[in-house]
Amino acid sequence: MDEWIAFFEPFFATRNATLAFVERLERLPLHDPSHRAKIMMHQTQRLVSIADDIPSIRKGKESLQLLFLLVCAENIAKMHENFHDEGQSRAYVRKFFDLFVVDADRTQLESSFSTYARVPLDMAAVANALYSVRCDVVHEGKYWGFHFHDGRKPMVNDDPDVIVSLTIAQFRSIVVRGCIRAIQTYVPAP
Repeated sequence: MDEWIAFFEPFFATRNATLAFVERLERLPLHDPSHRAKIMMHQTQRLVSIADDIPSIRKGKESLQLLFLLVCAENIAKMHENFHDEGQSRAYVRKFFDLFVVDADRTQLESSFSTYARVPLDMAAVANALYSVRCDVVHEGKYWGFHFHDGRKPMVNDDPDVIVSLTIAQFRSIVVRGCIRAIQTYVPAP
């Protein structure tokens, strides 16, 4: 359980709150209807950790990191809805951001993506822009053209045509908090 605790601890107010979150899920046996929430917790840690490891393989290739964060978002949204078929990736990425990115995270995400004219994008447009980067990586092998804020200045991207004013680390945190919300609100299929 140590790797789950270490991963999720920064997202809870106290260590005890982290322990309660992880231990409750880890106790779920395979036959429990809520077992899927345990798998969601594991998948969040695994997929986000892959995104974290990308800079050691391909430094500065944030499109690759984004790919794994969006794979995580899609996977969690599908699991949350008890979706067992294939396809509908874009729809589930949108659902993730619509359902699980809330409050300050939603405000931050919407205010951190804008057009060249500095018009903020709404959540659907943010999800579509990010998903188009994912498609460039998956279908075209283009993993070098999209960048998040570098800590000093916003990044102007040309495919999609957006200015991004948040760092990859901030985006990662938004995704993980969304995953936690999905895990905590998971209801087994009837």
